[in-house]
Amino acid sequence: MARPLLVSALIGQVVAPLVRIATSYRATDLDLSPQQVLLLSSAFSVLPMFLAVRMGRYNDLHGNGHAAIIGSALVLCACLMLVWPGGNLLWLVAVSIVLGLGQTFQLTGLQGEIGMLRLPSQRSSMVGSLMFWQAVGQVAAPLLLSLVAIGLGRDALGLLSLRLALVASALAAFGLGLGLLIWRNAAPPRVIGMDAARMRRIIAVPGFLWVIVAGSLCVAVHDLVLVFMPVLGVARGIAATEVGVLLAMFAIGQMISRACYRRVVLWWGPRRLMYGAVLATALASSALALPLGTVATGAALGLTGLSMGFAITSSVSLTMDLAPRGARATSLGLRLALNRAGQFLIPLASGGAAAALGPGAVFALLGAILCGVGLSGSRQMLRKC
Repeated sequence: MARPLLVSALIGQVVAPLVRIATSYRATDLDLSPQQVLLLSSAFSVLPMFLAVRMGRYNDLHGNGHAAIIGSALVLCACLMLVWPGGNLLWLVAVSIVLGLGQTFQLTGLQGEIGMLRLPSQRSSMVGSLMFWQAVGQVAAPLLLSLVAIGLGRDALGLLSLRLALVASALAAFGLGLGLLIWRNAAPPRVIGMDAARMRRIIAVPGFLWVIVAGSLCVAVHDLVLVFMPVLGVARGIAATEVGVLLAMFAIGQMISRACYRRVVLWWGPRRLMYGAVLATALASSALALPLGTVATGAALGLTGLSMGFAITSSVSLTMDLAPRGARATSLGLRLALNRAGQFLIPLASGGAAAALGPGAVFALLGAILCGVGLSGSRQMLRKC
C-alpha cells in the first residue's frame, strides 16, 4: 500500500503545480491584472477552507479511501477544464476551485492513511517519505514547464497554457487509476461505534495551534511562489524557460530538506526544527522582494525551499503526534483547513501591496508575518521547556 500512496503523492504534486502555473499564464494571456491572478490563488482555497475539517472527520469515522478516489477524479476534471481554449476570469476561477477541492480530498486521504500507523516512528518515517516524493513532484513540474516552453515565444502564453494542461490531464488520468487502487486497499477506520474527538479537545492540546498556524503560513509562501513567480517573471523580464528552472531550484531545496528530515529531526527535535525553519523561511522569502537578478533569485528560492521543507514536514509530523486518539484525520483536516484559509486570505491581502509597491512586495509582507509567528511560537516553546 505504501508504494501506490507515494506514487500518488508524486503525481499529485506534478499535476497541481502544472495546472496552477498554466492558469497563471492563461490569465496573463487574457491581460488579467496581478490582483486578478491573486484572486485565482484565493479561489483555489475557498471551498477546502470550509470543508477540510469535515473531510477529516468523515475519514476518521469511515476510512480514507473515498477521499483518495474523489480527489483524483476532481483533479482530472480541473485539468480537462483548462484544456478548453480561451476562457475568462470566471472560467479560470472555476478551474482553481475544482483543483483546490480535488487536491484537498487527495491530501486528506493520503495523510489520513499514514495517520493510521500505530507507532510514532513509523508515522514520522512515512511522513518524511511522503513529503520527499511530493518535493520530487514539485521539481518535475517546473522542469516540465521549461520543456513545454521550448520553442515558444514570450507572446505564445495561451499555447503554453494549453500544452501544460494537456500534459497535466495525461498525468491526472494515471493518478485516477492510483486513487482507485488506494480506495480498494485503504485501512478500515478504528473509531467505529464511537465519535471522533471534539474540535475543542483537539485545539486544547498544548502547542497544537502554533504548530498548524506556522505550517499553514509556510504552505501559503509555497503557494504564492508557485502562482506569483510567472507574474514576477513577466514584470522582471524573466523568460518562461528560466522561470521553470527557478521554480525547480525552489523545489530541489524542499526535496533536499525532506530527504534529510529523519536525521535532522533526531538532532534538533521536531518543534525546535520547525520554528527555526519558519524563521529561516521568513528571511529567505523576504529577499524575493528585492530587485534581484536571475541567479540571486534562484539562490533565494533555493534557500526558501530548503527551510520550508523542514518546516512543513515538521508541522505534518507534529500534527499527527499531538492529535488525540481517533482524531488524527480530523486534526489533519483542521491543519488543511488553516492551510487553505491562509491560501485564500493572504493573496487577497497581498493584492493591495502588489498594486501599490509591485509584485515583490507580496513576499516582503508574507515574510514579516512568518517572522512574527516564528518568534511567538519559539517563545511559547521555550516557556514550556
